[in-house]
Amino acid sequence: MELLQKAIQEKVRNHDNSLFAVFDFDNTCIVNDVGEATFAYLCKNRLLKDKTLLGEKADGDYHERVFTHYFELLDQGKTEEAYMLCVQIFSQFTPHEAEAKALATIKEEGNEIGTQIIYGRTLAKGLRVRPQVRSLMAFLEKLDVSVWIMSGSPEIAVHTAMKSFGLNNPLIGVRSILKDNVYSSELQSPMSILGGKVDCMRKYIDNRNAPILVIDDSMSGIKLLETAEIKVAVNCNNELTEEARKRKWFLL
Repeated sequence: MELLQKAIQEKVRNHDNSLFAVFDFDNTCIVNDVGEATFAYLCKNRLLKDKTLLGEKADGDYHERVFTHYFELLDQGKTEEAYMLCVQIFSQFTPHEAEAKALATIKEEGNEIGTQIIYGRTLAKGLRVRPQVRSLMAFLEKLDVSVWIMSGSPEIAVHTAMKSFGLNNPLIGVRSILKDNVYSSELQSPMSILGGKVDCMRKYIDNRNAPILVIDDSMSGIKLLETAEIKVAVNCNNELTEEARKRKWFLL
């Protein structure tokens, strides 16, 4: 952390314009994934309202099929398709209902990290802020660097988690289109998923300047990481960890 802080201070000294940093949320700011946890919570409790998420007529095992299909997509390397399914979970919910379900998920998950079994699949359990990441945020903010959070999860779920964990940063998440105060399955563009994170940064934060720092935990954030002056990977012993070591990026 000391070397990273020195690198940040050096960059700040050499800048005249306003500076910003972008933090991924799931598995970066927090341990585990609030979007995936909420998805699992809705599926296991049979709470999904939109029965067309698989593009077919719903039947008795609909929730299990949605749950299974999501993880099958991930297993097949169809990451974008999986993400698109996961971010549509609040289709036909009002914002109030969606926030309540996200909060129920966070309470049920708790902050003790472990595992749970849902529909025969072992998943991570527990959500909590990474202390080093919180410290990094505070360090940047003391240097007048604006710290943004960008997530590929439903924005309402991440916003609820941020409130629960005492994080007050500006947020860019995946936003469902509201129709008569009810979320539809349609999503606003650009979406903060994979390469779309760069588009979101240019639209919502700064369309000319590079972020002074980007931190992420997986290869889904690689394009945004590559735009940053300082690139930081959370050490999850995965493909991004290997890439960060190869390119001599910072590991947290």
